Amino acid sequence: MPVKVTGSYELALGYADSKLTWDQYLDGYGSQVRPRAGRPVPFLPEEPSRAAVYSFGYTHRAVNGAAVEKGRLDFYYKGTGGLLCTDGERLANAVSLTGGGIEAEFCAVYCMNKTGEPVYLGYTLANDFSDAGLRHARRNLANLSKLQPTAVASEVVLADLPESSAVNASISRAGRVVWQRDGALGRREMLYAPRVLERLLLHRPGLFAAGTVVYLLLGSCISSHKDGAELRDGDVVTLQEEYSGLRLSTPVSVSC
Repeated sequence: MPVKVTGSYELALGYADSKLTWDQYLDGYGSQVRPRAGRPVPFLPEEPSRAAVYSFGYTHRAVNGAAVEKGRLDFYYKGTGGLLCTDGERLANAVSLTGGGIEAEFCAVYCMNKTGEPVYLGYTLANDFSDAGLRHARRNLANLSKLQPTAVASEVVLADLPESSAVNASISRAGRVVWQRDGALGRREMLYAPRVLERLLLHRPGLFAAGTVVYLLLGSCISSHKDGAELRDGDVVTLQEEYSGLRLSTPVSVSC
C-alpha cells in the first residue's frame, strides 16, 4: 500500500529542494507527517495565495461511461489555495450558481523548488466543484464557471498515479443517496499522460515563484451535471477511491 501523508507546507518545501526520493527524505522524519488538528488541506501554505489550483478537462477515455474523443482537451484556472477545502469541511459556492456540478478526479500536487522547477509531491482525490450550468449555457464564460471551491482529500499519496482505480461518487440528501456513479481514474484511463499535462502548465520559466504549491486536477471520470443531478443546500457529496483508499466527504452549501 502506498504511503499517504497529511504533510505540512514545510515538509513540501524541504522535499522539493532535497533532490531525494520520498523514502530517503522521510527516513527519521515521521513527526512531520502525522495528522494535525483541524483537518488541514495537505501541503497548503499558511498564506493561501502561495498556492494555486488548476484543472484540465476531457482527459479521460470515458466520463459517466460515455467515450470521450481525444483532442477536446481544455484547461481552467480554479483560484488560489484560499478556495481549497478538505474532508469534513463545508463546500460553499463562491458566487451564485446557474447549475452546480461535481466531478471526481485525481489531483497531482507539486511544489516549485528554489530554482523555480516543479517537483511532484504525490496525488490525492478531488471534487472539482463548478458552475456547470453556466459553462454549458454560455461557453464564452466557461472559465468563470470554474472559479469555485475545490475539495481535496486530507491525505496525499506519495507515489505516481495508479494504472487504474475504481471510484464512486454519490450525493446524499437527508441521509438518503439520491445520485451515484461508478468510474475509473488512473494512467491507463487517460487520453493524455499526466507528465504531458504537467509540461503544458508547469514548465514555463518565470510563471511560478519558488515555494508555490500547485494543485493540478487531472480531469474527471464522473460528472453529476452530465447525469442531470441537482445539488441542493445541505447535500453531502462523497467520493471514494479503491486503490489508495482515499475518501472525501463534504457537506454542500449552495445558493442560486
